[in-house]
Amino acid sequence: MVVVETLVHVHDIAQGLNLEWSPPRELCERVLKRLFPHAAIDVDVWETLLWATGRTALPDRPQLTKWRWYGTQAV
Repeated sequence: MVVVETLVHVHDIAQGLNLEWSPPRELCERVLKRLFPHAAIDVDVWETLLWATGRTALPDRPQLTKWRWYGTQAV
């Protein structure tokens, strides 16, 4: 959960400063699979993570107004 918070808040800060930033693909993929198992990864994993945390819309999915992660699955 700390990884999600770090990634998306660095994104928020970078946007506020008009900077381009994207995290490692592998990290986003691991976070999505672990905490957002409901999120279909059929587009870029970073864009999917931004969608799953309510920060953007995707071509076939509207921007979320509510979201949550699922931290109860076994590792």
